[in-house]
Amino acid sequence: MQTPMNGFIARTVRGTKPRTAQRMKALARVRWVLATEDGQFVTVDERARATLTREPAKATIYDGRDNETLKARFFEVLLKVPLTVVILDS
Repeated sequence: MQTPMNGFIARTVRGTKPRTAQRMKALARVRWVLATEDGQFVTVDERARATLTREPAKATIYDGRDNETLKARFFEVLLKVPLTVVILDS
């Protein structure tokens, strides 16, 4: 399934070869968070406890090397709320 994240990653890694340090660096620059429709963000603390916060600065930031679909589904089940991937400006 093609998602906006897939397209963004494809544009970011264009011109890099698979399984290279250059590709991994390009993927690491794609930053994203998980958010609810009402403006809350997923945050995971040092004890691996997931909660929602209204403070964007406290949101857990993932990158293009992470699987956004798997993470969103996992946290949706855990937190019992629908989540959306929000790509951050680089």
